[in-house]
Amino acid sequence: MRFRRVPGRPVGPRTLALAAVGGVLIGAGAAAMIASDLGVTPWDVLTTAVADRAGVSVGVSAAGLSVLVYALCAPLGRLPGWGNAVLLVAVSGAVDGALALLGEPDAWAGRALLYAAGVPVVCLGVALVVVADIGVGPLEMAMLVATDRAVPLVRARVVIEATTLAVGTALGGALGLGTAGFALAAGPLIAGWLRLLGAAPGPRRLSAVGGEELEPGDGEVAQHREAEGDDDAGHERRVG
Repeated sequence: MRFRRVPGRPVGPRTLALAAVGGVLIGAGAAAMIASDLGVTPWDVLTTAVADRAGVSVGVSAAGLSVLVYALCAPLGRLPGWGNAVLLVAVSGAVDGALALLGEPDAWAGRALLYAAGVPVVCLGVALVVVADIGVGPLEMAMLVATDRAVPLVRARVVIEATTLAVGTALGGALGLGTAGFALAAGPLIAGWLRLLGAAPGPRRLSAVGGEELEPGDGEVAQHREAEGDDDAGHERRVG
């Protein structure tokens, strides 16, 4: 079996800093959504459920689940790297720290404000992680394992998200209308943040955040085919 790390940029101070800031924003935004009690991301439906069941913090739950997913993906050919480690620490630490600071407002207006702030903050964090391009989250890692086995990206993503959501809901996670709201808003918001950051959401970046049309690995396949085409052309020139 061939083992592969997720392709990306070389790891350096700038990319590590981008990934760390992105992870902190993801954790802080997720904490705001959790504190709002209006609904969280599909992943956090699961992390909040495990946190309640195990009697641990959401950050500890998220870190444990991430390590579990990475460990399950490793024998299937996908290995985590430094970017994954930075994201794990940044997101987990930020979500616990922010939850301790935010508390849980009683007024509906306060909860709505937290939710409205949390969603774009999470999406900005994701955009920074995409720009850093040195690692992916646990669900994206599982998605890559699936696409390595010729499962289309959209199908893989839908199945993984739906399974995460179903398990989290069954365990009593923080499911709410805001979960659907996040699912609808995340794609456009992440694309918008990428444009503001000067990183157009092209095929490779879209696939990194869940994708719209292309499948992860399509870029690699295209490059492979292009290389084959160059080899064939060179061969024809030599024969001619």
